[in-house]
Amino acid sequence: MRRRTHLPRGTSLAELLAVLSGLGVAMAIATGLVHTGMRQQSMSRLELERDRVAMRLARDFREDVRQAVVVEVTGEPVDVSLEDAVGKPLVRLSLPANVRVEYQTTAQGLTRLTEAGDRRAHEDYVLGGALRWEAGVEGDCAVLTGSTPEMSATPHMPRDRAPLEVHVVAAMSPGAEAEASLEEATP
Repeated sequence: MRRRTHLPRGTSLAELLAVLSGLGVAMAIATGLVHTGMRQQSMSRLELERDRVAMRLARDFREDVRQAVVVEVTGEPVDVSLEDAVGKPLVRLSLPANVRVEYQTTAQGLTRLTEAGDRRAHEDYVLGGALRWEAGVEGDCAVLTGSTPEMSATPHMPRDRAPLEVHVVAAMSPGAEAEASLEEATP
């Protein structure tokens, strides 16, 4: 009797190509998912940073208005998409001890200028994009509002381009004076 020996059967070229094609498709899908995840993480980080800046602006504005003796606000909106609107004052505050604080528009948000005697400081609030700023007084409160131009949000709109609105209401201290308009900023 003869013994039959089975030789191991090799793989055909067609089988090898099918396996490699399947692996290529799986790698392409995985790469796409990793890329999408990284992009979403980056957009989330930008959105979180905008939220932090807006909260810092709200905290500082409320604290400044609470301490203010005189609050001067503009009554007209300032649209920073117009070149001449950058650097326009929105709010001027006179604090005790001869300290002046002014909130001005910038191309990317607001800046807070502090002047105490001969010392000057500034702090920027970068919110990104051209915002339309408005300041006013409502009763015993100073109001600061910034918003992006009207646009409709779409599901595929990047988060850094999504509409943004900052609305801060700050209670003035009893006895604080409120003035409804500012003259042009002095250089």
